[in-house]
Amino acid sequence: MPITSFVEEEGRGNGRGHHEHGQGKGLGHQKHAENAMADGVYTLNIDGVSTVNATATNVASAPVALADGGVINTEVRQGAITIGVVGGEEALHLVTDADNGRLRVNVGLDQDQHVALGDLDTLKFDYYVDASTRTGVIPVLRLIVDADGDLATTGDIGELVFEWAYQGAGAVPQDSWRTADLAGDDWVAWQRSLGQNRDQVASMTEFSDWTDEDGFTPAGGLTFDADSLVIGWSLALGSGNGVTNAYVNTLTLGGTTYDFG
Repeated sequence: MPITSFVEEEGRGNGRGHHEHGQGKGLGHQKHAENAMADGVYTLNIDGVSTVNATATNVASAPVALADGGVINTEVRQGAITIGVVGGEEALHLVTDADNGRLRVNVGLDQDQHVALGDLDTLKFDYYVDASTRTGVIPVLRLIVDADGDLATTGDIGELVFEWAYQGAGAVPQDSWRTADLAGDDWVAWQRSLGQNRDQVASMTEFSDWTDEDGFTPAGGLTFDADSLVIGWSLALGSGNGVTNAYVNTLTLGGTTYDFG
């Protein structure tokens, strides 16, 4: 089954055809989808994600267009990314088979969906971690950021990385749905830039520091500030975390909610 997506229209009508608009639905449905996205607040349903790779070689899937103009692909090494059901919810299912396992779900935003860091007041995702996973791990969100906010310049794209381990929150609650509210709870984040992880404690700071007018510059890295532009995101799991089993069913970035399954 290929990856499919549709934009959920506000004020759903009766029946599936009245609220699902996107790929393969015809020009009328495309217009409905455009109307639903016009105010920048909408839900994008994504289904059919399925990449399984037991080998130690990374396998990347071909990029697939999404109904809102973005693109999605996956990367899998010694694990699987599929759609599953847990706790009564259909969701993205992330499994690594070994300590070397590595998973990525990558989404590039359409230019209309780019958002300045200073305007990003909502950033959160719902997750479920199975009890078979060690208690210090949840899926990692990585924002892809153009540092100066100018797409014409080069060499200034980095990542803002949010990991549970640096929040001082203790053991991860398991076998239940939880919400990681990265913006609302002002999570600590670190930067990957210019080919290096800048994850030393002195180079980490709260989300609000990265997004204000002064911004923050880790040693040797890029300056991210209110004008820096979010152009994509990744959900990641592994490597070095052992065998893991986790789910994500919704992720909200600004006005867009991604609903898996």
